Amino acid sequence: MARADGSGRAPVRVIYLTGTGRSGSTLLGNAVGSLPGAISVGEVRFLLRRGLAEGGRCGCRELVTDCPVWRPALEKTFGAVPGPEEVRRMDATLTALTRRRRVRWWAAGGTSPEAEEMGDLHGRLLANLAETSGATTIVDSSKIATFGALLSRSPLLDVRPVHLVRDPRAVAYSWQREVASQAVEGYDGEMERFHAGKAAAMWLHSTISVGTTFSRRGRSVLDVRYEDFVSDPAAVLRRIAEFAGLPADTGFVRDGALDLSTSHAVAGNPNRMRSGPVSLRADTAWKSELRTRDRLVVSAVTTTHRRAHGY
Repeated sequence: MARADGSGRAPVRVIYLTGTGRSGSTLLGNAVGSLPGAISVGEVRFLLRRGLAEGGRCGCRELVTDCPVWRPALEKTFGAVPGPEEVRRMDATLTALTRRRRVRWWAAGGTSPEAEEMGDLHGRLLANLAETSGATTIVDSSKIATFGALLSRSPLLDVRPVHLVRDPRAVAYSWQREVASQAVEGYDGEMERFHAGKAAAMWLHSTISVGTTFSRRGRSVLDVRYEDFVSDPAAVLRRIAEFAGLPADTGFVRDGALDLSTSHAVAGNPNRMRSGPVSLRADTAWKSELRTRDRLVVSAVTTTHRRAHGY
């Protein structure tokens, strides 16, 4: 399929991991990014804020602006790495476009000059990143459905949404746990924490948003449960590879462990900086550690959609 920009090149495939936070998207993103021809770039939605405005580090541990993968893509897109004022302006525009209340607007095909600007910008950025890195497929774990909708508008991209779901009670427990700022060398941020009710509402909203933003617009969505990934990573990775048209070479999965490639994730939790052998295990601490009251709150808020996903 030729690009709508007349270049004759096919649109760049983007495996877009959507869902809620604390669902294992960083680990799954890095695993998918280890498939042949793929590259994991983390949460592109937050590139402007965390990667540029805050001077954050890439998954390769370099500053994003010094990363050998990101820097040439940024320079090709902007001409030079944009200055602070321009970055703040673009981030404010993107934030307004991707708020939760914008889900129905995107689902209804809403458009505006700002949406066109941001869609064009990120389409060119990811297309340039694919070209400068040599990757055929980009793995974006931004999760936010509205940002996925924005990317889907770009004729330069072929977005394949993968809905990652995790038991909402496990998600709520994870949101309550503190992640040390120095959990991984080179990461100097602090992860947010939310109470059970907030976590349950976020899980429910993200689950509904995926259907509203993608499925009802006629776009195929692949559902993946985090628990299935941990149980049989090779099988889940083969499903994703088939869905995205990638070679299903899962030779880096051995005996329940992953031999991960270096990622170039610009945002996400500290695990984005892990590469090499990574063991997988089911994190079931919530079953004994999540308070009864919190468990009841989460179960009540998420009942219908939780059961629909087999929880």
